[in-house]
Amino acid sequence: MARGQAQYLRIFDEAAGTLQRWQNYYINSTVTFNGAAWAFMGFDVDGFTAGQTGDEGGVSVTLPATAYVVDTVEDALRNARLCELSMYEFDTLDGNDAPQDGQQLIASYVGEVVGAGGAFESLTLELGSSLSPVGSQVPPRKFTSRLIGVPVKL
Repeated sequence: MARGQAQYLRIFDEAAGTLQRWQNYYINSTVTFNGAAWAFMGFDVDGFTAGQTGDEGGVSVTLPATAYVVDTVEDALRNARLCELSMYEFDTLDGNDAPQDGQQLIASYVGEVVGAGGAFESLTLELGSSLSPVGSQVPPRKFTSRLIGVPVKL
């Protein structure tokens, strides 16, 4: 039995809803999965299936540094968007041109976009919690224009 794994990345906000849906298995195709269209984006996820639990460890997603991806990541970072990652496993002998009905969810993660960086060819998106991992401190917050309005520019 040949097994394949497809990963799905959704960038969303509670107020704005889903802003972006990407998948990394069906090359150069937009597929319909769970009633929504998922565009192809060749991304790589690090720390997704490490098997560690309860340690506030984050996940990083490496994306190609195209103009569209850079704009999307900057918006996600600026507005503290959430990202949902899901990994599904399926039998590749049943076909590889569309998501199958019998896919099994093997891992999922939801985190806030807490950082981004990169180089000329790739961009790394850091996902994690905005809450402080130790103590009873007030969680660190990033002041966004949605929270405080548009700042005055002189």
